[in-house]
Amino acid sequence: MPLIVAASVLQPAAVDRFGVARLYPDAPDGIAWVSAWDDGRKRSFRGVDPKDDWFDADHGNAGFRVDGEGRLFITGPVPRMYIHDPKLKRSWRNVEMTVYAKRVDDEGTPWAGIVGVARSAHGMIGPLRSSPCDSRGMGARMRYDGRVDFEKETSHPNASPAQSKRLWRELPRGVWIGYKFVVYDLPNGNVKLEHYLDMSDGSGGGSWTKINELEDNGRNFGVRGVPCRRGIDPALRLTADDDRPGSESGKPNITVYWRSDNVGKDGLVYKKMSVREISPIEPGAVKNW
Repeated sequence: MPLIVAASVLQPAAVDRFGVARLYPDAPDGIAWVSAWDDGRKRSFRGVDPKDDWFDADHGNAGFRVDGEGRLFITGPVPRMYIHDPKLKRSWRNVEMTVYAKRVDDEGTPWAGIVGVARSAHGMIGPLRSSPCDSRGMGARMRYDGRVDFEKETSHPNASPAQSKRLWRELPRGVWIGYKFVVYDLPNGNVKLEHYLDMSDGSGGGSWTKINELEDNGRNFGVRGVPCRRGIDPALRLTADDDRPGSESGKPNITVYWRSDNVGKDGLVYKKMSVREISPIEPGAVKNW
């Protein structure tokens, strides 16, 4: 089974169990999830992983294959992979999301690629179009078209991008790309988003480079987005608070998830995936502590 524990019981370490650097320290009494695709148990599935009920891919259209040696192979037009408490009670607050991904075969859908989303209850309660406020979230994208950006989903399927930058001519194929997405609340009430890249396959913990960042102040991200309901500002900051204004279900930030689109047979491969609740430190002070 994957690691699902109170982070306060973990021994402080500079790296996770895969030897990948942890940029921020664990949150006291926070939760952590670590993939267990290296457990020696080969399996194929659609929907929830039969060996891990926190890994829920039952909200898209894709198939998954675990080789038992640490790799997850993805096939299908709408891969959606959610990490959440199966009882829908535990909330993800400030988080550090990590994965290594290899692009193999896909249709080159420009906005798809290696994409993680936080601060969401997307797909957790009822059909998406009946719960547009629950569907809100914030993502960091390494896109197939070579660009990186952030995206705020304001009312499914409507989303607003920000901080778009060209990093490659197109997302590289056949190499392991390390991805970290960090989201945390600042003391001033704003929300900080940070995006990191490693091209060393985690050697020595990884050579993590910050490739994008944004401080969401409630006036600069999602401003012209489609509101999820009347009276809800699409630029609203999506904080770690349990109270999500407009939420149809009243649930907090139930899930984080990874997504892509139009992936060929075994066309996207993941490994070394984890999600941890973190304790933010002063901006600019991130280091391999």
